[in-house]
Amino acid sequence: MSSSRRSSKKGLLVLPLLALLLAGGGVAGYAWLQGEDARARVLARVKPALESRLGPVHIGDEFHVGWTGTVSLGPVEIPGTRPEGPPVVRVSRVTVRLRRMALLRGHVEASRVELAGVAVEAGPEGQELRAFVERVREARKARRPAASSDTDTGTSRELPQVVLKDVHLAIEHQGRKEWGPLEARVRVEGTKEEPRLEATAELPGGGSAALSVLRAESGPSGTLRVRGVPAGPLLSLAELPLSAQGGTLEGELQGDASSLTFSGAMTGLTVSSPQLAAEPVGPLAFSAQGRVRWNVKGRDVVLESLRLTMGERREASVEVHGEATWVGEPRFWLRAELQPLSFAQALAALPPSLVPDVELARLEGQFQASLALSGPVYRRRDWAVQAKLELPPELKRAARTGPLAWVRESFAYHPLTAEGRGRELRIGPANPAYVPLAELPRPLVRAVLRSEDAAFWIHHGFDFESLRNIVLAPEDDKLRGGSTLTQQLAKNLFLSRERTYARKVKEALLTLGLEASVPKERLLEVYLNLIEWGPDVYGIGEAARHYFDKNARELSIREAAFLATIIPNPVRYHGYCSRGALSDTWMKVVSDLLTDMYEGGDISEAEYQEALAAPLAFACQRGAQPPPDDETPIRTVPTSD
Repeated sequence: MSSSRRSSKKGLLVLPLLALLLAGGGVAGYAWLQGEDARARVLARVKPALESRLGPVHIGDEFHVGWTGTVSLGPVEIPGTRPEGPPVVRVSRVTVRLRRMALLRGHVEASRVELAGVAVEAGPEGQELRAFVERVREARKARRPAASSDTDTGTSRELPQVVLKDVHLAIEHQGRKEWGPLEARVRVEGTKEEPRLEATAELPGGGSAALSVLRAESGPSGTLRVRGVPAGPLLSLAELPLSAQGGTLEGELQGDASSLTFSGAMTGLTVSSPQLAAEPVGPLAFSAQGRVRWNVKGRDVVLESLRLTMGERREASVEVHGEATWVGEPRFWLRAELQPLSFAQALAALPPSLVPDVELARLEGQFQASLALSGPVYRRRDWAVQAKLELPPELKRAARTGPLAWVRESFAYHPLTAEGRGRELRIGPANPAYVPLAELPRPLVRAVLRSEDAAFWIHHGFDFESLRNIVLAPEDDKLRGGSTLTQQLAKNLFLSRERTYARKVKEALLTLGLEASVPKERLLEVYLNLIEWGPDVYGIGEAARHYFDKNARELSIREAAFLATIIPNPVRYHGYCSRGALSDTWMKVVSDLLTDMYEGGDISEAEYQEALAAPLAFACQRGAQPPPDDETPIRTVPTSD
């Protein structure tokens, strides 16, 4: 007989004694079971079994056998990858309740396994937990060829119920974050041919989850349901650039080997971040429901349906469809459609902190939008983008007398400065520096549009092609702003200087309102007569007089091109005027714009050559600090007309 067989036989000597004790055995035998010899024999069987599944395992000195057929040991620790770090999993106590009848037959079978005081240390960005899961996966692969099934021994065992108590998950991301305590129960039911795993959990802070998984001949299938789950603490574990508070999550997933159906809703969530808004944003309400189907052999995934909604009454809705295939080079297509939406519905879907202080809800009619993406998955520069925004004629007719109709007439404007709203400007004929659009030199208008918003006449406030170039194919892989002329006007007329996403949401709504309410010609005329062109210089009339001591109607092509290039930061670039000459860098910027104008048909070849050679005779007072010679402009990516 081999030594391993003799060791196994000695280990089994514990079992008859334990069976006798449970049937009314003696105190001496019970005392022996509490001793080191019994502990060593039990660990000799338990530890190798655990390590074959989990990798290295440390088991502490606690060991106890109860009169009622329980065995307790602990603590059990599974070390992580960092020698100095805490174990990736630590269980304070493992308690196993044994089946009495199985013991009397000489078999060790557990009816219940309880893990109490479970601490999971996921490590920085979850690295330790991922490494542990990968270790378990590799151990399972290695164990398969030599694993013996119940059919090999002719027995069929009933798996024990597993109970987890006081479970805590900790992750290191911008500090240590902890989620817990969690309580859970797991059991396996059904037949040997079609076992069903049932698990329930009571989640931290309230809420519950239930999981049911069936393994059948046709493949696995399952359902996961969550109810009343506090969303804020759960989201705080994710790598998000914001903090979340409150909120409740409800949802359900149903899947099998080839498809997944899902539905869920999150309500009452409040989020905060300096990049998002100055104040917390909420309460937010979202929902999602849809179906995904995949073909592993065909290497294909289809998003059959996805409906995303926002608002407590689901006022705003987006329908999404798509497909991805991994045959050859991975490719995808995706289409999203915003369902017809009124301004009132859009505002109702948003929390108050994202709603502008303008009565846009009075605008009647609905708008729609769609976005289509397609191309190779890993080459974003080659993605095709088709976006469409529709402002129906009935919406524009109603907006003529709406809350923004006053922009169509003369009005008083107080530009926003670092100290607050500045001096009053009259945007209309009452201002001697005001210049109607029809009286401005055409090259000036074309230079501004070519530099700032080349697609102004054909878009509805958002230049999606320019945004596509900026986001998917940026120069030097750097993202730059892509605001249209209407977006800039909305910001100047209504909003503060805060650089947050909340302001961008308000800006988007106001941009739609302006595009629906005001003709394009009037928007352009107001823009040119309102924007800042230098320190306390507003409107093209003041700019022409300040920089060149000219009437704006008399600006040359080169002067017009220079003024167009400084719009992104006129106070900073005013230094060129103060110095009286351009740097080599900025001379090239102006020349490049002139080239764009010539190639785009805005000026003739003779005008182009004359403008390249013409001097810039600045009339500004000297003394201001010029910008550095190596400064490069911040410009949007121009699009073709």
